[in-house]
Amino acid sequence: MNVLQGNIIDIKTSGEISQVLVDVNGIFFSSILLDAATLNLKIKDSVEILFKETEVLVATKLSCVSARNSFFGDVKGIKQGEILSEISFAFQNTIIKSIITTSSLQALDIKIGEEFLWLVKANEITLRTKGEA
Repeated sequence: MNVLQGNIIDIKTSGEISQVLVDVNGIFFSSILLDAATLNLKIKDSVEILFKETEVLVATKLSCVSARNSFFGDVKGIKQGEILSEISFAFQNTIIKSIITTSSLQALDIKIGEEFLWLVKANEITLRTKGEA
């Protein structure tokens, strides 16, 4: 488990979802929480950031990534929310959807019709047989 120490610098809440921004020695980490209200978090609180090693993606500056499941697709739709946004990608004869933070959507300047890389870590894929559907 990766553990970092930091201080909360911003909390945005929309419904039951909260985005908490944590300053770790001048580097900012974003966390999406469904139960932030139960944690009673406040700006300036000292917190630990925890994340599994299996959740860390690795990329070069040219966007070559270690994820085995990485594909290019045209952006077909964007549903922008206050904290989270949904992006729809064309993939073969279906639509793949991704939910990212709205701040990431804006930072990447994602627009409909543009081609972007989307990826899924292998350990995040579940298999189901036809009889289970």
